[in-house]
Amino acid sequence: MENFSEVIVIGGGPSGSFCALNIAEKDVNVIVFEEHDKIGFPCHCAGHLSIKGLESLGFYPPPENFLENVFYGARIYSPKGSSFSVRFPSPVTCAVNRALFDKHLSQLAEKAGARYLLGVKVERLIHRKEFVEVIASKRTGETFRFFGKIVVDAEGVACKILRQMGLTPPKTMFYCVNAEVENVRDIEPDRVEVFLGNMYAPGFYAWLIPRKDGTAKVGLGTRVGNPRTLLKRFMKKHPAASLKLGHAKILRENFHSIPLSGPIKKAYTDGFIA
Repeated sequence: MENFSEVIVIGGGPSGSFCALNIAEKDVNVIVFEEHDKIGFPCHCAGHLSIKGLESLGFYPPPENFLENVFYGARIYSPKGSSFSVRFPSPVTCAVNRALFDKHLSQLAEKAGARYLLGVKVERLIHRKEFVEVIASKRTGETFRFFGKIVVDAEGVACKILRQMGLTPPKTMFYCVNAEVENVRDIEPDRVEVFLGNMYAPGFYAWLIPRKDGTAKVGLGTRVGNPRTLLKRFMKKHPAASLKLGHAKILRENFHSIPLSGPIKKAYTDGFIA
């Protein structure tokens, strides 16, 4: 059957592609449904990653074309602008271009044998006796059915399919903005900077991630309020950040949510795992 795969993965982000890669390497038939037309778009985070974590997955060092910088430590600021720094003898984190990183993972998965369907959104699942039926739609409005033995949910924070399958999604969500900026002043090129203060990032923190080309990624997370409004306040009003970012120009920005309530109590049901 052309519309059958042993494993169906919902979502072509890093988790979905890494899952598909590992499954395909075991010679298991796997297909990935990604609702967007391009892997890596829209971007959903700043791409600041642990080097030790990447090494444990076999992804470090990454290709130079998407490695934006490496960092030996961090400087952490109080709400009033005082700070302290931490530095290690070797790099501990790195920044990557998330779009290229995501694309790299999907290419590895495809090379191992995974298939991708782009611009296809999974609408719902129906659990049959011996398989799972997937109802999916294309951007044209056309719907079709696909079948698999197991569905892996890597759709991200939307949790639409998770809810449909009777599982409880994370309870606590924080709302984030990440911007790429130029005209940044007085940054330490090999350290990330972390800014605390409920006036600027209620319940969370703000960040400044330098790139080798002189630009930077700046963003924050918040429990309440409008992330875009808070970012503007942070860049203009924070006693330390404003000296670095007061004249910065935002080139592009993206918004995303992150769950911070820990693992969900149950992540599986018949023919389905999240």
